[in-house]
Amino acid sequence: MKPEPLRDMLGREGLTPVSEAQAILFEQLNSIRLATETVPLAEGLDRITSEEITAPENLPPCDRSTMDGFAVVAADTFGASQSLPAYLNVTGEVFMGDKPEGMVSRGNCFKIPTGGIIPDGADAVVMFEHTVPIDEKMIELVKGVGSGSNIIRQGDDICQGSLALSAGRLLRPQDLGLLAGLGISSIVVYRKISVGIISTGDEIVDYTKLPAPGEIRNINTLTIAGQAKRCGAEVIDYGIVSDSEDHFFSTVAKAVIETDLVIFSGGSSVGMRDLGEDAIKRLKPPGVLVHGVALKPGKPVIIGLSDNTPIFGLPG
Repeated sequence: MKPEPLRDMLGREGLTPVSEAQAILFEQLNSIRLATETVPLAEGLDRITSEEITAPENLPPCDRSTMDGFAVVAADTFGASQSLPAYLNVTGEVFMGDKPEGMVSRGNCFKIPTGGIIPDGADAVVMFEHTVPIDEKMIELVKGVGSGSNIIRQGDDICQGSLALSAGRLLRPQDLGLLAGLGISSIVVYRKISVGIISTGDEIVDYTKLPAPGEIRNINTLTIAGQAKRCGAEVIDYGIVSDSEDHFFSTVAKAVIETDLVIFSGGSSVGMRDLGEDAIKRLKPPGVLVHGVALKPGKPVIIGLSDNTPIFGLPG
């Protein structure tokens, strides 16, 4: 026997697979261009970059120590052990925030803190734990290090001119930290889109109220709003709308004019009081793109477009 064909929410053959529904939507969205704006870096959290950001400088800007210890010439430490230690003269000290004065020469070392700039002549750092102080001017080394040990090199995190962040990235706290480290004080991002949310149904009541028999609390608005905000959008709540055609149609039409994207819950399955597809058909073309997706739960989903405003109808 041939399998029953997939049917949409009006009983027509061709319930749309998820991948096809996405392709239909994305094809329509490709022509929509969002405005951009420049904002201070401190206001960049959860904004979306509209262009690539390249590193204007190296990070770190110079070689730095990753340990508290002594900046040394690695060759002076080769073979050092507990039974056969090496001895070095302490001829200088690196202070945080200052460029080191002087140069580390063979047989000598500089005391250095974590994050301190590696002085000229040194090519490794020996941890404090692997040294024994003889006096204020000499240390004993009980473990050797190779060249580059305990050093983060200039540009190790990111090199000047390389890609720091790609376009279309939702900015996280750590992204802002990276940009701050590069000295970037403002960024170009897409203008925040506004999302209009409508909850429909005579049975829906505010979540703060005690439902009467047959009523249910409105949970969709908070859930959808939270997801939209997490994606960097601003939310406009159009409240709970009754199943009245005039009320529902006028609210959807208002939201389409006032926002960049509209989501309504309820009104998407087939029944006498379900109005979602009819509402979209009354708006500007192209109208309904998909009604009914091969998805469970979520089969009655409506995807539409009025001019450049996407509209989504979700089952209540």
